[in-house]
Amino acid sequence: MTVYYQLVLDTILSCAETLILFQMYRAFLRRNSRPNKYYYLGLFSYFVFQLVTYAGRWPLFSAWIYYLLFTLLLACLFFADTLQIKILVTYLFVTLHYSCKLACSTFFMALKHADLPSVPSHLIQSPLSQIAACIVFILFTWLFIYFRSMRRHNKYNLYSAITYLAPAGILFIVIHQFYLRTAGQTAPFYLSESGILMCTSFALFYLIDKTEMIDEASERSLMASKLLEHQKDYYKSVEKSQHEVAAMRHDLKNHLHCIASFIELEQYHDALHYIEEIYANSRHLSSTVNIGNNLISILLNDAKERASQNNIRMTVNVMVPPDLPIDNVDLCVILGNLLDNAREACCRMEGNEEDRFIEVEIVFRKSFLIIKVTNSFNGQYILKENRYESVKKDQHFCGIGLSNVRTTVEKYDGEMKVTPNEKEFVVTVMLMLLGN
Repeated sequence: MTVYYQLVLDTILSCAETLILFQMYRAFLRRNSRPNKYYYLGLFSYFVFQLVTYAGRWPLFSAWIYYLLFTLLLACLFFADTLQIKILVTYLFVTLHYSCKLACSTFFMALKHADLPSVPSHLIQSPLSQIAACIVFILFTWLFIYFRSMRRHNKYNLYSAITYLAPAGILFIVIHQFYLRTAGQTAPFYLSESGILMCTSFALFYLIDKTEMIDEASERSLMASKLLEHQKDYYKSVEKSQHEVAAMRHDLKNHLHCIASFIELEQYHDALHYIEEIYANSRHLSSTVNIGNNLISILLNDAKERASQNNIRMTVNVMVPPDLPIDNVDLCVILGNLLDNAREACCRMEGNEEDRFIEVEIVFRKSFLIIKVTNSFNGQYILKENRYESVKKDQHFCGIGLSNVRTTVEKYDGEMKVTPNEKEFVVTVMLMLLGN
């Protein structure tokens, strides 16, 4: 193979492996707020590094530490997941990468009856084995992404098989290695090593997914705790309102008697002044929203109280049945985040506080739950990868609320539409809820 064709092949393989890294990051990690141009620059740097290893004919396993550090650095710089998840995804990529290369190199050298080096770090891949390794790498990456989608769609049969097959494969290969070492068979030994790496890749994938499931469960537990606190505050507010109404009912006769006395004495000015005092004293009474659905009432009351504290005008129009076929935590994630985002957007507005407002519309029609939240805002937002993100002083948490809403909406095969203009930010969520 000429130098020109070898360079073209090296470039194609480097592009393919960089694309695999991009897809794996996209499937297992969540991007942070760093600009995309820096992220793509980091991927291009990885492409250059990969091209150097191919063009320099680096032996297998000679650059494993550089692969590990490079991919981990990219994960830490451009993704918002926990460090544990980033490390596991990095290990998964590098382990799967080398298992595919080792297996394909050994297979093609065995076909040619070529002698294998005594240690894998002296093994240099042929062009054909490089192409095959890249194809196998792509297939296994796609397989892991497919497994993840199965878990998210509650298809656990094949997904759960990883739990049993990966450890069983490792145990079988380790036992088999003892026989290979005593027999002095190098090629089968290399294949066994690649098998161990492949099984380890499956184990790492399962560990990543389980770690994410634990994180999701922790987040749901935290949301449930917040919901419980909102529920306690709501019931306290209802109890307070009942006491205030009872006190007013008790004093109502006395108030009416005083007003009637002023009118009989034709002291109309005093009667009007007395009525104004009663009105002024009653303005502090709690205004509790009760629309029949306890959870929505709790969230709206909490949002209305917070809006009042920030001088935000809030109007509510809700028509829903007492019970909805949706998980309470999921409904809390959707409505709670939309209300929080709306309030924060209003608080960032400068100038006249009278321009601050939040409008909430929630209706349930023919198995469709429609939630529409409209709020005033300062007109500033970020459109990133067809997704809207709010502009905040603390950019680290930018857009997390809407991202959580979108993830929960997709769980119900629903739709979320964001339509901002110069003065209003409108988010509409539509969920198809089928009764149990």
